[in-house]
Amino acid sequence: MITIKVNDVQKKFSNTLTLHELVAVLKLHTNGIAIAINGSVIKREDWTSQILHDNDAILIIKSTQGG
Repeated sequence: MITIKVNDVQKKFSNTLTLHELVAVLKLHTNGIAIAINGSVIKREDWTSQILHDNDAILIIKSTQGG
């Protein structure tokens, strides 16, 4: 079991997963989002190969429109 912090909320998972799998589990719309792991932004093309580890801190940023 691993624990990952997603936008300051602790989440537990039964096994390791990739960043892409996390996005799917959380049912996120991927348009207009950026994701950082432990302070480093991960390129979208690397989401499928980026394996998450116990105690990783994930920050999901959604862009907004307006002024």
